[in-house]
Amino acid sequence: MTNELEVLRSVDEENNITQRELAKRTGLSLGSVNVLLKRLIHKGLLKIEHINSRTIKYMLTPKGLMEKVRLTYQYIVVSYNHISVIESKIEQIAENKKDCKIVLYGEKDELYEIISAKLKAMNILFAYINDTDGIKKYNSDGYIIITWSPEHLEQENLGSGDIINILS
Repeated sequence: MTNELEVLRSVDEENNITQRELAKRTGLSLGSVNVLLKRLIHKGLLKIEHINSRTIKYMLTPKGLMEKVRLTYQYIVVSYNHISVIESKIEQIAENKKDCKIVLYGEKDELYEIISAKLKAMNILFAYINDTDGIKKYNSDGYIIITWSPEHLEQENLGSGDIINILS
């Protein structure tokens, strides 16, 4: 779904886009992009115009535009549901660990913004760290460390405190 949406968005933004550029934007191989484009053309979502023997122009059809809107809507709903789940988990953690101080561990990305905004809305103070030395400093009783990146916490012996991956 997301690959189709990304291709439809990219073609809508720039109908002179090449398969190589689509491969870069989607992270797919050139062969996979070729197959996906053929599928979208077969479904009637895209049409092609041969500019010359080596250049093809991709165009969104009205049906393709409607599919792009449908996929975008679906993506927003799924994203909103994920955000709601994360916010509920934050509420549960805060309720169950009232005696603990909260520490956020990870990159300052979109998930950090969601988590920190929820904590601020709940008037809960928190610290932020982004390295394992910080974990060792805060990883004791009285602290709860919340992370959102699976690669951040491989099973190391980091102490006795609570470490929660909010995405699991």
